[in-house]
Amino acid sequence: MDILKVGNLRICTQGESMKVKDVGERALVSTIHRLQAIVPMGYLGIGDDAAYVPPSAEGWLISQDMLVEDVHFRWDWVTPEQLGEKAVCVNVSDIAAMGGIPKAILTSIAVPGEFEMGDIEALYRGMAKALDRYGAVLLGGDTVFSPDRMTLDVSIVGHPGSKGPILLSGAKPGDRLFVTGRLGAAYAGYILLSHNVSWPSTSLQYRSVLQAHLAPVARVEAGTKLGLLAHAMTDISDGLVSELKAMARFGGIGVKIEADRIPIDQATKMVAAEYGKDPIDFALYGGEDYELLAAIPPSRVNEAESLCLGCGVAITEIGVVTDTLGIHIVREEEEIAVDERKGFHHFAVDRDEP
Repeated sequence: MDILKVGNLRICTQGESMKVKDVGERALVSTIHRLQAIVPMGYLGIGDDAAYVPPSAEGWLISQDMLVEDVHFRWDWVTPEQLGEKAVCVNVSDIAAMGGIPKAILTSIAVPGEFEMGDIEALYRGMAKALDRYGAVLLGGDTVFSPDRMTLDVSIVGHPGSKGPILLSGAKPGDRLFVTGRLGAAYAGYILLSHNVSWPSTSLQYRSVLQAHLAPVARVEAGTKLGLLAHAMTDISDGLVSELKAMARFGGIGVKIEADRIPIDQATKMVAAEYGKDPIDFALYGGEDYELLAAIPPSRVNEAESLCLGCGVAITEIGVVTDTLGIHIVREEEEIAVDERKGFHHFAVDRDEP
């Protein structure tokens, strides 16, 4: 086995099969460091006791997300590189949801000593790939031992757009509700994985929804465009109903949704039919779509559609903000009840399936 030595450090080389416990923390940090892009002028990254970001006249958006093995991901479902990409995406999506631009992340990892260094490299290659896509960099973080499972924590900072941060609380009666992309696909991918259909699959339809679950895309460009117009905006991480509830609660408004207008693609409908499920429930309660939900004033609807078309992102009007409190969902001209048991609940032991 070839081992590259730098001073007293033992650093993993390409093709080498070593475990985290064999190299120690300093070599682990060095491995992470060399996989990342050079930080921009004015920033200070890995190597000092703290990172530094330059002052910003616009202020900073700050968010954080944690991924826990066997809670948020499973190694028999996801590759280390996919996990690295997704860990970045879910944080970038929070910045996009406020109309902002991601700039830098900090990441902390708790990892068992038996974990392969090759998998650590793949994980951070995935992060580097996603950060490059969104124009952000890794500035630092922490590495610690975990007795059995991995935990990956990412903090992100970004600049707000020219209008400042777009909040959940600004929706006004009469605003039209729009979503980007497609909804329910990520949950369709989850259903397949939970029934032992693994990535990449030989079916194009299966691959489409597996991709939605394992490698979502944050809508940064669409978020900055919609942020110029929207009264309120958020990303759809815990399911459409959950995000609508938050928008209604914080804004003191109600919403009326036309269920038949929710964008659900054929691949999602196919998976739902195969497993005897309603695809509308996938969209309403499934979560992890990381699409945007925006409240747009009626006078700016055409502009919103044009701006999103210009950045290659589909946008669909699904409802309207009302002054009648609550969530009202209409399907085929009849109101359907919102099922409070469905959807993702962070501290629930068991999750009721849509």
